Amino acid sequence: MAEVRLRALILREVDFGDFDRYLTVLTEYGRKSEILYKNARRGKKQNPAARQFCYSELILSERGGKYALRDADLVHSFFSLAEDIERYALACYLAEIAGAVTGPDEDSPAVCRLLLHALYALEGKKRDPALVKAAFEWRVLAESGYAPDFTECGVCGQTIEQPPVCFSVRAGTAADDKCAARVGGYERLADGTLRAILHVLSAEPQRAYAFALTGAACEQFCRMAEAYVQYHLGRGFDSLVFYRSLQPKGKKP
Repeated sequence: MAEVRLRALILREVDFGDFDRYLTVLTEYGRKSEILYKNARRGKKQNPAARQFCYSELILSERGGKYALRDADLVHSFFSLAEDIERYALACYLAEIAGAVTGPDEDSPAVCRLLLHALYALEGKKRDPALVKAAFEWRVLAESGYAPDFTECGVCGQTIEQPPVCFSVRAGTAADDKCAARVGGYERLADGTLRAILHVLSAEPQRAYAFALTGAACEQFCRMAEAYVQYHLGRGFDSLVFYRSLQPKGKKP
């Protein structure tokens, strides 16, 4: 039985049997793994470093490609998110997306870094949660093979030299105003929306959430990001439904 040491963010925990628990983790290298935590619920002492939204140093036993937790040392916990149900629900949604775009066989370190910095941003309460959500949605899809293309018109192939720029969620491409009007399916982007998207796509993970946006541009940025995730991943998310249920009716974005 081999010993494995790694750092990972615990995305989810599911009780199993009378005392055990399965942990879904995202390693620092961006691989999603399932880990059996035996006797997690036996006795009064439980390891606080082996709970959801803990970034921890894990010591695992590996046999036949399956992992069991031996010990965990906390690097950073995001327990404070549970004090605000709306931010906690949003964190669960971001974690569910990260789980959907990662797997056990391919490294995606940028996904782990993006999620960690999104949780730091939510924890610090200095960033608008709606913008953190949308920034993560745009960038994590780009890191997962669904990068939107703003380099040239997706219809005629020519460089878009001046605004307005239009964008198709389904095609994942931009178009100039004339081509967009001719073929349909494109939405004209506000200047602020375009600047925010380009910032999010190009910034270092720790800077991806460092921007501000308000008004109609903010609404468009957030609305299109959510639609982009749902269309290109081809699924909805229960955690998103829960997050939306906590928001006041009519709240935008």
